[in-house]
Amino acid sequence: MDEKPVNPALAEISRRRVLAAGGLAITSLVFPVAVGRAADTAGPMFVYVGSYTKNPPGGGSNNPIGLSVFRFDPATGALSPVQQAQSANPSFVTLDPSRRFLYVINEIDDYEGQKSGSAEAYAIDPSTGMIKLLNRQSLHSPIPAHLAVDPTGHHLIIANYIGGNFVVLPIEADGRLSPVSGEVKDTGSGPNEKRQEAPHPHSVVFDPSGRFIAAADLGVDKVQIFRLSDGGLARVSEAPVVPGAGPRHIAFDLGSKHLYVLNELNATVTAFAYDPVTGQIGKELQTISTEPAGYNGPHSTAEIAVHPSGKVPLCLQPRPQQHRRVSHRSHDRLALGDRIRPARRELSAQLRDRPEWEVAVRRQPEGRHHRAVRDQPRDGRIEANWPGNAVNHTGRDSI
Repeated sequence: MDEKPVNPALAEISRRRVLAAGGLAITSLVFPVAVGRAADTAGPMFVYVGSYTKNPPGGGSNNPIGLSVFRFDPATGALSPVQQAQSANPSFVTLDPSRRFLYVINEIDDYEGQKSGSAEAYAIDPSTGMIKLLNRQSLHSPIPAHLAVDPTGHHLIIANYIGGNFVVLPIEADGRLSPVSGEVKDTGSGPNEKRQEAPHPHSVVFDPSGRFIAAADLGVDKVQIFRLSDGGLARVSEAPVVPGAGPRHIAFDLGSKHLYVLNELNATVTAFAYDPVTGQIGKELQTISTEPAGYNGPHSTAEIAVHPSGKVPLCLQPRPQQHRRVSHRSHDRLALGDRIRPARRELSAQLRDRPEWEVAVRRQPEGRHHRAVRDQPRDGRIEANWPGNAVNHTGRDSI
């Protein structure tokens, strides 16, 4: 793995500025807490940033810097550059439960000359936060979109957007990835001829118990629940959303009794009942728009997350509320104040202006720092006020 010196112009990034991360289209950020020591906030904290290096599939600027490492100051939100490394379109990154390994998907369709994307495993130095490539594996399927590590740290689950499937890669004791051991392939299409001509798996996320995996397929308007079984995936339940909605990402409430589906193509959120014991998706409770009243532009959304406290008091509310956060790529707003009413589990929208579109939002411990990122397709620098694709905090209780 080739390492690049950090740009001296990137001395620090203040929390008072919207983070734009750079190496091209920033797609993912991971906030570990005290690398190598779960829940120890006294140790150093590092941010791992994934960025587009070319426009998938192929083409673009071909800037080789795909991964960047920063030291994070939780008191101020400031970031200090540590390392840059080459990686091909690392569009989403995540940590294993021990915080010793970083896993990356390469959003490409030409790995080793085959019609396939790939996944990479990195070891993390706990004292410096720097990463070292362990190995890379073919996914035997093109353009991966999302990934998740199971709570035991033994399996990596990946959603392949163009490949139309979900795959499992075993994780070895030393953090290396083994070849694909299982696959589930979706079938069908949706009414949107441009975006739903075929299955397009978009995300995978473990429920809070770690027993089941929720998956969204934008192409077939379906949400599914899987479980790991003999190195593969077994379907447990599924539920449709409104035709043409295009489910993108999923978040669970902290009690695991409800799941919230962010729909990209019609910019809505759908709430479902959920049984954490059986993994069954229950009835649809509600679908609500994430767009402001009177908005008539293109529809798109990016990410959804439940506030880490689970319940946060709001002004004009008689009792504590649970919050979720939604980011947009269409109308330059962030739905930060959407509330989940505890009694009925319903959502009420409250949009706030943001300067440019965002693709994903996750949280830092206690939800104090939220980061919005976007592409900078020129020199790989990290700059403020650029939007981006994902911010993924994996601290004491990662989403």
